[in-house]
Amino acid sequence: MNESNTVIRSLLQDFHATVLPAHLKQMIDRDLSLGQPFSPKPGNLVKVVVGMRRSGKTYRLFQEIRNLLDSGIRPDQICYFNFDDDRLRPFTPSTIDNVLETFYELHPESRRTGAYFFFDEIQEVPQWDIAARRIIDTEKATVYVTGSSSRMLSTDIATEFRGRSISYELLPFSFREYARFHGVNAPAQHEEFSKEQASALKSACKQYLIQGGFPGIQQLDDNERINVLQSYAQFTVARDVVERHGFSNAAYAQNLARIALASSGKDFSISKIDKMGKSAGYTPGRAKISEIIDAFEDAHMLHQVYEFSHSVQKVRVGGFKIYAEDPGLLCALAPATSDGLTRALETAVYLEMRRRSSHRIGSIALLKLKSGKEIDFIEGDEAFDIAYDLIQVSLDISNEATKIREVSALQEAMARFGKDTATIVTLDEETRIEVEEGTINVIPAWKWLLG
Repeated sequence: MNESNTVIRSLLQDFHATVLPAHLKQMIDRDLSLGQPFSPKPGNLVKVVVGMRRSGKTYRLFQEIRNLLDSGIRPDQICYFNFDDDRLRPFTPSTIDNVLETFYELHPESRRTGAYFFFDEIQEVPQWDIAARRIIDTEKATVYVTGSSSRMLSTDIATEFRGRSISYELLPFSFREYARFHGVNAPAQHEEFSKEQASALKSACKQYLIQGGFPGIQQLDDNERINVLQSYAQFTVARDVVERHGFSNAAYAQNLARIALASSGKDFSISKIDKMGKSAGYTPGRAKISEIIDAFEDAHMLHQVYEFSHSVQKVRVGGFKIYAEDPGLLCALAPATSDGLTRALETAVYLEMRRRSSHRIGSIALLKLKSGKEIDFIEGDEAFDIAYDLIQVSLDISNEATKIREVSALQEAMARFGKDTATIVTLDEETRIEVEEGTINVIPAWKWLLG
């Protein structure tokens, strides 16, 4: 038995004996539903979970495994394997087959009764999609895979799977999950809040905007949290951007990631970044900068949001904004500024909209109106010029000029799309503003983020 197969056998044997029991004690259930598990059989759809490293994909698989065990599935029918283990390198196209055959050697009965395979960070293995397709075509199996590449939602799996997969995006903790982790009671949607609950949730929301939702930093002090979040970004750039995409200047990619994440909620200009580089003595050029930004998005570090009239084509005409994968990343990487909390709030609102519209990712855009005013977020269908939601984000609208600016922009957008409702998300304020076009609901972030 070669060294790689010895490691594979050891990892498979240790999972149910030590790994899963240790982690079950500290699990916080995630709200992302993966639907009902399929009974093992040839031809099943593969369930694909994608997200940035350290966002909780592994624990979401553990949650699924726990549910299977609770439903009566035998442990020897469940195979969990994490490919993000340096002892397995270098990977070959046969690595997944070796895992499969070693599992069946350990549990031969499962080949007949059927098995559940959970393959974590599978994108590390070359031709993983071909191996996964072979498993679902020939084995009595149910397959879950995770990865840190957004292309696993579409292009990476399109050729081999041809509609044979279902994809799910897992972001770091939502505010509801954050509150759950910290023992703050968040009522179900539409339930009334007591004064005590409201006070606790207001306080938790302010902390959430600063700390963010990465599970691994929740119990760290401020300095530790900042250091760990910075390390998440650095490792993601090194492994999922520089190594995966073959960029030659790793230092430039790391610096560009810091600038991009610190710009969360701001207008972003490729031309400006290019000019900054030239003044500092180096720039790879606008095309390469765009390519690197796209690689950051592929690694789920950030998301690009375009102007409504160009959002589907992803054309950078008219400018675009960047939103970090988590408000904590923004706060850990951005210099302290007066607008930091505002942009953290805007980032949190975008991410929550993304969670709620997961079935139509790409439908969230920014809106520039004829008057020159802007709407922070429009969710709609660009092809048919339809708006589903119009949302402004403002930390505080107690200032009359700020209130007039936000309300008048929404009025113009409501008139354009024939909408009779719109929303302003603030930090604390709550009211209804009646305008000629309809009603503008002003909702505090702690309440809006709970859904």
